[in-house]
Amino acid sequence: MRTLQKALLGLGLALGAVGCSDYLSAPDVSQDPTKVTTLTKPGPLFIAIQEAGPPEREGQLARFAVEYTQQLAGNSRQQIGYDTYNAKPSDTDPYFTAIYGVNNTLNGGGGLLDIHKMQQLGRKVNDSLYIGIGKVFEALNIGFAADQFGDIPYREAADSNNLAPHFDPQLQIYADLQTQLDSAINIFLAATGPTNVGGSADGSELIYGGRDPAGLRAAYTAVAHSLKARLYMHTAEADATAYAKALAEVPLGITAPADDFLWFHDATPNGQSIWWQFMAARGDVAPGAALVEILKRRIGAGVEDSLRLKFYFLPSAGGGFFGFRPGGTINVPTTGGIDPGNGDAGGQYSGIGTFIDGATAPGDFRHPEITFAETQLVGAEAAFHGGNVAQAQIYLNAARATRAYGSTGGAAVTFAALPNANAPAALPATLQNIIEEKYVTLFLNPEVWNDYKRTCFPSLAPAPSTTTPGTAPRATPIPGRVPYGLSETNANPNLPATSSTGVTITTTSQNPNDPTACPVLNYTSSSPLAN
Repeated sequence: MRTLQKALLGLGLALGAVGCSDYLSAPDVSQDPTKVTTLTKPGPLFIAIQEAGPPEREGQLARFAVEYTQQLAGNSRQQIGYDTYNAKPSDTDPYFTAIYGVNNTLNGGGGLLDIHKMQQLGRKVNDSLYIGIGKVFEALNIGFAADQFGDIPYREAADSNNLAPHFDPQLQIYADLQTQLDSAINIFLAATGPTNVGGSADGSELIYGGRDPAGLRAAYTAVAHSLKARLYMHTAEADATAYAKALAEVPLGITAPADDFLWFHDATPNGQSIWWQFMAARGDVAPGAALVEILKRRIGAGVEDSLRLKFYFLPSAGGGFFGFRPGGTINVPTTGGIDPGNGDAGGQYSGIGTFIDGATAPGDFRHPEITFAETQLVGAEAAFHGGNVAQAQIYLNAARATRAYGSTGGAAVTFAALPNANAPAALPATLQNIIEEKYVTLFLNPEVWNDYKRTCFPSLAPAPSTTTPGTAPRATPIPGRVPYGLSETNANPNLPATSSTGVTITTTSQNPNDPTACPVLNYTSSSPLAN
């Protein structure tokens, strides 16, 4: 038996100029997944596919998302530049390459090519469960890429001999992924039989390890419905029917935190959270003032307790909670009680919570990817837009009554139900309240950037144009995308200069699903919402 070793840590940390090591030592498998031409079973590739998720969603792409939405602030070295919208094609290159799984020094595979190969091997061994799960991971992988980059190669991208695939329209990609998920749900995950066992028999299932084939079918079917709901919401600005379509998926999605999709991590040196590894090696990020202030405002209003705040962050030396403005900027001009980012009375700030503190935590925190809470809050937003505020309130209350956030040490991290979570008066189902509930719930999840681009909540002022104290926010909006990777920019002659909607593609342009940038707010606005 050969122990699978994948050198994926580099994808999460190379942009911080730190050393690389293996990301994960997975369960023993009988064949070497790096020699895909000799594989006869899908299990080894499935392990690689699961391993490829965390470096993409916990690495720099995630840091862009949570810095742009000011959950965290880049306060040192490269992260200051990233937090002030200075991302370059070289910064995103390993991540764009990893979408497809092209081997390089930072990526050992697990992208679209391997996902399709796994499905092919599933067919050869008559295992429909593997095929259905593969389609779910395909939708996760390509959907995330479309969220970040907009138009990308997809229909031609699974052909490894095609070195210059055409870029498909982002909205078309979302539609294609809905078809993939329908196929997974209605055909492959629905099939039973003695050969449809997925990763339950060979130990390759990491996300829902320990479940039998029936349990895996149920879990991934629910994930597929929740993912359909998420992707429909990503098209809502371009398709007025998307809210109703998303709402129809919610009751079929994840119905309890016990079935949350959590990326696999353990406390071994090769299996630790990418966020943990980044904090241990670099730690160039700090609490964002926007998230800290929103949590404190909600606590003061009696609609939030302090449990999330104290789990996400550590108190300052003075015992309070204080975050930085984007780029670590301090003394930003403000009004209306908005914190200027100056820390406590002694100028001290909060730290990142111990669950990903590289100095203290074991590194085994399993980060939530798609969850019961997100599904309920998608239902709340979709119902609100459909005019059914009462139904929106039910979904909002459900998310507030059953609160979970990943797991550590093999145990779920849970917070007590919020006071009066089932009373409509506790937190009325307005769009701002729904999205802010999602914002504080989906900490470190790139999905918060999609929510912001769609709803413009929470109300955020862009980063200052410089990190000089006293600098006001800039006049340009928060970015709507990240740049294409440098390798693709240099090598693919089909790289588009304009998006499928005719918009010139720049670092700060909008993707087709979010054609209009959010208003440019500033901290000197009289509005109390510019947190």
